[in-house]
Amino acid sequence: MTLKTLPGILSTCLAAVLFVSVAHADDPAALAGKRVVVVGDSITQAGGYVSFASYYLEKQNPDKQFDIISVGLSSETVSGLSEPNHAGGRFPRPCLFERFGRVLEKTKPEVIFMCYGMNDGIYLPLDDERFAAFQNGVNQFIDQSKAAGVKEIYIITPPIFDFPPGEAGFNYDTVLTAYAQWETTIKQPGVHVIDLHTPMSKAREARTEVFSKDRIHPGDEGHLFMARTILQSLGMNIPEESVATVKADTLYKQVDTLRRHRSSGWMNHIGYTREKTVEPQPLGDTETKAAELRKAIDELKSSL
Repeated sequence: MTLKTLPGILSTCLAAVLFVSVAHADDPAALAGKRVVVVGDSITQAGGYVSFASYYLEKQNPDKQFDIISVGLSSETVSGLSEPNHAGGRFPRPCLFERFGRVLEKTKPEVIFMCYGMNDGIYLPLDDERFAAFQNGVNQFIDQSKAAGVKEIYIITPPIFDFPPGEAGFNYDTVLTAYAQWETTIKQPGVHVIDLHTPMSKAREARTEVFSKDRIHPGDEGHLFMARTILQSLGMNIPEESVATVKADTLYKQVDTLRRHRSSGWMNHIGYTREKTVEPQPLGDTETKAAELRKAIDELKSSL
């Protein structure tokens, strides 16, 4: 693929969006009772969209349980690329594949979600080699997941780079748009693409307020939008309600506490390298405490 052929490819991609495989749209509760793992970069490590999505899954399916482990890592890519001066030159960006084998071996997911792209173009203009590195990384993710026995793979296209409309200069979101449109062309058995980037771009155009103050990391409204888009792609009807309304719900608070607790314990159990190496540690009482939090969630759900 060359940049000369990109316009035609993008046109094909836009047409293909209508036919992209988007999750099990008729049965979002199919995630219930399965080990679900979410990987991604700092946006996933922040975890807001995972907590919001988990909350609605729990609330709208009170008779079912969900086993979701979120293990995003800040600065991470699937491309393996990094700027020479990343983090002031202190360390290169981590790559998922340093730890992905351990993620699969230790968590044993039946279902896996991934959301990458934001860091993969390393904030430079669209380039054949960087684009190919991202594509190769996504394909490696799919192949490695399948080889580990993962039954369902969900690729979430990257969120937007929040470049203010009308501002002069290079808009990195053009790179993320190309990455997202390529991902929507992926068609493999058991692989489903959830296009987050396109609806988030449209929503941003209709807003005066940014989703991301630093252009990269969405605030709470952005994370709630991400969760709503993902779940709607799974066929769920998500109410239009404010962040404050959701966060005031005791069920949300418990779900968010569970997500944070398990993320921390499993991240250390898996181990990772980012500036320093955190060697894999025993899981300890992570799941014992998680069961206690799970019990509190079930009690709240029983009154719904």
